[in-house]
Amino acid sequence: MAPKASYGPEGQLCDLTESRGVNLYYETSGPLRRDWQGEREEILFLLLGSTADLRKTTDQQYVLGSVGFFKVLTYDHRNTGRSTIKDEPCTMQDYADDAAAFLEAVIPEGLPVFVLGVSFGGMVAQHLAIRHPHLVKKLVLCCSPAGGPLGGMSYPIHEWYAPGVSVESRVVKKIFQASTARDEQWKEKNASEWEMVYALLTRDEKVGASEPLRMEGIKRQLEARQRHDTWDQLSMLKMDVLCCGSPLDNITPVALLQRLVERIGSNCDAKLDFDGGHAFAAADATALPFINGWLRSQRPGASSSVWKVIGGSDKGGILVRKGPAMTDPAEEERLSTGALVEELEAQGERLHFRLLEGTGPREGWVLVKLKGKDLVVRNGS
Repeated sequence: MAPKASYGPEGQLCDLTESRGVNLYYETSGPLRRDWQGEREEILFLLLGSTADLRKTTDQQYVLGSVGFFKVLTYDHRNTGRSTIKDEPCTMQDYADDAAAFLEAVIPEGLPVFVLGVSFGGMVAQHLAIRHPHLVKKLVLCCSPAGGPLGGMSYPIHEWYAPGVSVESRVVKKIFQASTARDEQWKEKNASEWEMVYALLTRDEKVGASEPLRMEGIKRQLEARQRHDTWDQLSMLKMDVLCCGSPLDNITPVALLQRLVERIGSNCDAKLDFDGGHAFAAADATALPFINGWLRSQRPGASSSVWKVIGGSDKGGILVRKGPAMTDPAEEERLSTGALVEELEAQGERLHFRLLEGTGPREGWVLVKLKGKDLVVRNGS
């Protein structure tokens, strides 16, 4: 069922027990600003970080930062919050497939959507975009590395949840690690801020702590996080990608994000100078307006329509040209039958596309029809 039309936060369960073996607690809210409502309304699928729980104030801050611009759709990952917790192994692929099944169940008519992933949520978003690219219109990755030996990994936060680590000790480690601007000297000079942040994080750490399987669920999520590695698959991303970070972030240093940007390639933009450290998406007031502007920007005449290739089954796909004219050079590789493409521009019966799913050139021009026979059709038609 589609999200309801009201703009305040609403929470409910998405039953994925048949397809994924879990229920996912989710909320929808926004857009609060009238200039982004109505015809300009866009859905933003927000994937939150490790151990996130929508009952926590710190996690709601990311929602509050986004909800002015978008209809925000977000949930508690499996093994956290009010979603199903299972004390059994799971993988990053499981988290991505949960996200895909959730989107297809909740907003089947609203796809593809903008996807914003923060920290662990950005890792899930990478796997989602690689495994289910037809669901992602544009992708924003905040403080989220590629992982593995080549991409590099964020700070091993599973150590904070090791046996014997108290809530108080964990909170102190989080505060200092999140920003290089914070040290003992900063703590002394900013005693009131320290006390506020410490109290807030301590309260959030205790949310749901007494619930069954709470720590077991966190352990399973962090085990999956440790095995995150998209390095070899990043070239498969065909949609536009924006990587964001902060030079103060000591959990995911910008050097890791620069490596990610280079690996994705020419379809990836970067903004790595936000203030606020690891939580910059909530802490820097310029972050979400910038992300909003980037997500909504398009080339002149571009469209977000998704098309499916139905022709060329007997020839290994359809012909792609480098430009709109019949005299423009043809690409060596054909666009595969069944491929999904995003419309960038249309000129009569010629479609300028960007590849979302399938094989073929990343971008080019194709004929919509040839001799009265459809070669590409709008997806779902």
